[in-house]
Amino acid sequence: MNTMQPSSLENKRRNPLQQLQQNAEFTTIAAEDSIPLRVMVQIFVFISIGAMDAVASSGNSAWAIPLSAIAAVWAYYARRKRNVVVKFFIAIAMIAMLVVFLNDLVRNTDETRLLLARLLIQLQVLHSFDLPRRKDLGYSIVIGLILMALAATLSQTMIFALWLMAFLLVGLPILLLDHRSRLGLPTISFQPQKMGISILPLSGLLAIVLVLGLTIFAFLPRLPGFQLRNFPVSVNLAVERQIPRGGILSRQQQNQQNQQNQQNGNIIGTNGTGDANGNNPIDSLPPLFAPEIDTASTGKQISAQRQPELMMRVRSQAELFWRVMSYDEFTGKGWRISRNNPEQIRTIRRSPFNYEFFLPFPPYGLSLLRRDRAITAQEVIQTYTITSPNFPNLVPAASEPSRIFFPSEELDVDQEGMIRSPAPIPPDFTYTVISNVMERNPKLLRQVPNEYPKSITKYYLQLPPNLSPSVRDTAVSFLGNAKDSQGNPVNFDNIYDVVVQVAQGVKGSYAVKSLNFDPAKGDLVSQFVAQGGGEESHFVSTLAVMLRSLGIPTRYVVGFAPGKFNPFTGLYEVQNIDTQSLVEVFFPSYGWISFDPVPGRPLVPPSIENNRTFGVIQTFWSWLTSILPSPVNNFFAGLFENIVKFLSGIVSWLIEMGWAGLALGVAIVFGIGIGGWALWQALITWWEYQRLQRMPLPQRSYQLMLQWLKEQGKPKSPYQTPQEYAVSLSDRVSATQSAAIAKITQIYQDWRYGNRAIDYELSQELKQLLSQLRAKI
Repeated sequence: MNTMQPSSLENKRRNPLQQLQQNAEFTTIAAEDSIPLRVMVQIFVFISIGAMDAVASSGNSAWAIPLSAIAAVWAYYARRKRNVVVKFFIAIAMIAMLVVFLNDLVRNTDETRLLLARLLIQLQVLHSFDLPRRKDLGYSIVIGLILMALAATLSQTMIFALWLMAFLLVGLPILLLDHRSRLGLPTISFQPQKMGISILPLSGLLAIVLVLGLTIFAFLPRLPGFQLRNFPVSVNLAVERQIPRGGILSRQQQNQQNQQNQQNGNIIGTNGTGDANGNNPIDSLPPLFAPEIDTASTGKQISAQRQPELMMRVRSQAELFWRVMSYDEFTGKGWRISRNNPEQIRTIRRSPFNYEFFLPFPPYGLSLLRRDRAITAQEVIQTYTITSPNFPNLVPAASEPSRIFFPSEELDVDQEGMIRSPAPIPPDFTYTVISNVMERNPKLLRQVPNEYPKSITKYYLQLPPNLSPSVRDTAVSFLGNAKDSQGNPVNFDNIYDVVVQVAQGVKGSYAVKSLNFDPAKGDLVSQFVAQGGGEESHFVSTLAVMLRSLGIPTRYVVGFAPGKFNPFTGLYEVQNIDTQSLVEVFFPSYGWISFDPVPGRPLVPPSIENNRTFGVIQTFWSWLTSILPSPVNNFFAGLFENIVKFLSGIVSWLIEMGWAGLALGVAIVFGIGIGGWALWQALITWWEYQRLQRMPLPQRSYQLMLQWLKEQGKPKSPYQTPQEYAVSLSDRVSATQSAAIAKITQIYQDWRYGNRAIDYELSQELKQLLSQLRAKI
């Protein structure tokens, strides 16, 4: 006869929900009772959420921090229950958040890192409802670390350093509280003494962490990154068409147009630089970004009144010139774009799957496809973040851009290859450009032929009809007066040397000063030569026109200098006062190469040859050399030069020896490595010896005993007291050694906790005990 127990019948009558509630009443083993640890972990996560909001301009803190705090309080009081029902709903909510994240990721609704941060914050809030054990708090710590890492990748200012300091200030006590919890030591109070925290050692530990972190940061190489092709863009700031094709309009001009249109309903063109009344208010940028610029009337008074303003931040793999516009026609008093009609502007559309635009080849691009294989180029990735509210719809890009990741449906590209947005670029706008930068190799540049395609000679050799003959005569005199190091005349047989010589002649023969330009006396360059100098932009125009008079194609380009490199953020901070103009010279099979004839600036602008792999160290060394006296700088410069010469001589000598040199080089490196390791071990031994000598005799004897036992494979665990450690060794050593260990331990404890005096007899006894311990049995 089959009988059934009453409890079994009762369980069968219960429905699944009642059974679930019954299981939820069971307690959880090893619940974490430390309130200080729980509070510090929550503050740790709150700081990471706040840092993420600060760098990403988001508002997650408004709801995530209060809700997470409420959840953490509830989790503390429910820490000894299984909370199966709560865990079930948490799991469902987490799955829903994951589905939303994947959907937004596929649809490109926002920047990938922001989507990941939002998901982590949502998961943290849900996870805060279930924090019974110490390892659950560890999961929150991991989420905080990931959020802080994401904030670090998005940060562009030094404000993030304040969040990082707060992060470390809270993180170090968490490590101590976690260690106490692992040892089973209760922590029930927020007093530093009760928490086992000493302010002075903790401050020292924080200082050590900061110094080590900054040192590692300084020596960490900035290698070319971006191996993935999903580059940063401002997905949430998509740019819609507001300007007709080919138009150039800043946001300030757009606001003026809107106000004017509201007053009289008139429509103002998109190619001007002033308002309807002809007034030219002082803009944050100089009047260099327009289809036509008048460099003759661009005086220093307006520039002096212009206050410095941060225009953009650039993260780039190389220090480059951020080009904005290029001009091909010299008007006599300035420059203009000769092919700027809407039908001459090409509109390109992005890929339907991402924000990638493939930029077209310029008209002369076919000639560049036949480049010599010896000509090397480097792909340089730049990420721009526009910070000015008055930035025009012109898109800065370095060298020859091939692709751009830009949150817009379309872009305009002119005949010069310059990129224009369909609307003024809003502040906090981010986009990424991939450019091909040619390596400037003088040897190869001297070998290029003096043959230009028609698309180049048609537009880039134009000169005004009233150009004074003195301009070309001056350029020829620069070449005729050139002499080598021995005083002999130089025979120029290539384009590159001609360009360099004329550029150096312009740079060294004229002074930077005000130019009294009179349209009745001819063009700008002729008056520049006659008056012996002019403003900085006039030097650029003079070099471009002089080279054209010699049959060398040039163009006038404007943009931004690299700006100030911030070694802590890794960004170039570009201001409006960094705007400048350059001359670009066309070299067949090579492309456009830039030169700067302005006095006080390098003749060759920065390019991929300026390695920033160790940018922090370079910046620090530049600052250090600027404050040191010249004799000290000369001493270090000579020292480093001699070291480099010595090492180069050794390497050359080994290479000349062939395979024997290779073997000898490996032996030398191996010997240096062994010698360095031996020296390091000797330093460690010496430092340990000095440390022990400064200790009182009982402490030194006890530390020597611990050191010897560790070498014998019997180390002391951190959680063991001296007495527990001595007892644990009783069956692992001989009786004589055990007695010596017990006696040394007893003397150490009497001295440490009983204030036992140290006399001669005690010193002799400790020495005998150590000898007894080390004796071979």
